Amino acid sequence: MRKLFIPTIATLIFIGGLISLLLPFVPLGWLLIALSSLLLAPYFKLMRKFIGWLAKIDKTGFVEKAGLKASKLYEWAGENQRAKKLETIIDENTSDKNRSAD
Repeated sequence: MRKLFIPTIATLIFIGGLISLLLPFVPLGWLLIALSSLLLAPYFKLMRKFIGWLAKIDKTGFVEKAGLKASKLYEWAGENQRAKKLETIIDENTSDKNRSAD
């Protein structure tokens, strides 16, 4: 049951983000889409690329911190393989940024 929890919630958050983009008085659209993409990254290649791009342009380290928390959520759900996959996605894209800064 826990294995279906994360994809279901992430899909609902993604739909909420799309709806928020259509409503001009709700400014949370892109934030919700980024959050759902972070949770769906281990499932879809397109989401992995999007999170990689976000991690590369993020100068505050917010995506890296959020990615680590999302991987802990996957560990809680008993999906250790997906947690490691998410950590790998974040590490690859943040280490590229750190190398270019050196």
